[in-house]
Amino acid sequence: MKVKKSLQVNTQNGIALITVMLVLTVVTVALVSMSSDRQTDIRRTENQLRSIQTWESVYGLEAWAENQLKLDFDKNKYDTLTDLWSKPLTLKPTLEGSVKSDIIELQGRINLNNLLVDGKASDEDVQRLKRLFINLNMKPDLVDAMLDWMDSDMEIRYPHGAEDETYAKLKPPFRSANAPFSDISELLRIQGMTLNDYKKLLPYIYVADSYEPININTASVEVLRTFAADMKKDRAESIYRASGKPFEEVEEFLKDEAMEGISINKESISVESHYFLLSGQIDMEKNALKFQSQLYRDKLGGVSVVKRLRRSLVDG
Repeated sequence: MKVKKSLQVNTQNGIALITVMLVLTVVTVALVSMSSDRQTDIRRTENQLRSIQTWESVYGLEAWAENQLKLDFDKNKYDTLTDLWSKPLTLKPTLEGSVKSDIIELQGRINLNNLLVDGKASDEDVQRLKRLFINLNMKPDLVDAMLDWMDSDMEIRYPHGAEDETYAKLKPPFRSANAPFSDISELLRIQGMTLNDYKKLLPYIYVADSYEPININTASVEVLRTFAADMKKDRAESIYRASGKPFEEVEEFLKDEAMEGISINKESISVESHYFLLSGQIDMEKNALKFQSQLYRDKLGGVSVVKRLRRSLVDG
């Protein structure tokens, strides 16, 4: 009898010990899980804080750019590549990281939405863009596909245009915009446009919602070459050097000896700019952000943000 009782006691003790160990295991797992969740919450909060700080820095840089553009407007009513806005913000270290930024004038480039005026192709602007394509060793026929992408009808500009029936056959399929370009990245969807072509074009194009003339004081040699058919590079370079005066009025430019023999619609050129691009990079410890903000300065000098593009360093 004593042996049986002793065995029962030992069994009960063993069960109690196992139960205690199980309880300890469950408690340990729960504590580790709680600790892990807490660490995750802390990291999430830190990331949110850094993200907020990064965005606030972006807004701060936009305010800086707006102030530069307003100060420049008060100084003169024409724009050149040596204006106040052209001076970049040098790298500024902060407690959390660093910021850097610069302002790029856009109207020395060709606005893609100039191709259509009141729903119809603008021959002058179409020819101008085709000349740019030729000078960059690209197929000028791509402009026809661009016009089909923008216009509201479904009629293909044969033989080089493209509408829904072309894009619907792709994988994945999509439809043409049938609207003005909202961003230059849409070019990558145009039938026949390659990534290499897109990269060639980037320094010479931009997108604005309305028709915008080219600023003759800021236009590059390649853009100036589009003003006339078969314009040689040395002739364009002569015009580019002349623009360094700078021209305060369009009439001065048209009368300059560098423009002798060249006929151009004065409404398609200007000496002032309304569109600018703020580009920058912000580093906040482990967070890094590259951004672009398109700014619009109206005729009274007021500045507003038109659109923003945010990209991480991984995206390039």
